[in-house]
Amino acid sequence: MPFGFFRPFACGVIAVTFFLSLQIFIPVAFYNLGNVFFGTVPTLYNVNVAQFFYTYAAYPVVGNPAPYAHHQLSRTYFIEGDLQTALTEADKELAQYPENRHTYYIKGLTLGYMHREHEAIKAFGQFIAYKPESWAARNDKAWLHFRVGEMDEAMATILPAVQSTKNNPWLLNTFGVLLMNEGALVEARNAFVHGLAVANSMTAEEWGMAYPGNAPQVYETGLTAMKKTFQNNLNEVEDLIEKDAVDTASQSDGA
Repeated sequence: MPFGFFRPFACGVIAVTFFLSLQIFIPVAFYNLGNVFFGTVPTLYNVNVAQFFYTYAAYPVVGNPAPYAHHQLSRTYFIEGDLQTALTEADKELAQYPENRHTYYIKGLTLGYMHREHEAIKAFGQFIAYKPESWAARNDKAWLHFRVGEMDEAMATILPAVQSTKNNPWLLNTFGVLLMNEGALVEARNAFVHGLAVANSMTAEEWGMAYPGNAPQVYETGLTAMKKTFQNNLNEVEDLIEKDAVDTASQSDGA
């Protein structure tokens, strides 16, 4: 039998052996490979490939999962819209590594999208207790309080972030919505005007920095949607201000 026949076979055996050795002994290697395809190298972004490597990192043949492997798996399933599996993976991360409290964020986000608002609020609260300076967690938790009609809690949650982060369009939009619903229309308009100006000055890449793990291809669409949201909210609050002015004038004439 010619040697050339054995060369591809030998290379295949070596490759399979190497892959299995990583699977058995170095789940963190698979975790790192997953990160390469999940935003570390934007040009290689592929959520399916990342999920493949994270799966091997989270479910090794022997030994413990790599820390944050279930966390990252949760994020990939969330992006794919498989919310139940995303929640399951987040819970597995917290069960295996309870010190990895960063996972409470993806858990809260997932529960929020599942319309399990009170559970989501609790998860975000656990994350904020660990990282109180997180504007994103405060923004999301405030929005959830708003959704269930807890206006005081929403304001108490978001105010520290608004006061410490002056030019954040996500915070300015949520803050403006809260103000508008409390009847502070001029202040709401100011928030929307400020936020729209910030959004108009942003690049798609800057918008994407708030959404690690998402495909770079959606950044431009996301930024455009943000600007549209600001403009819609600004139009709504200006209509309310105009209506208030008309009502006030009518009351004065009646007097």
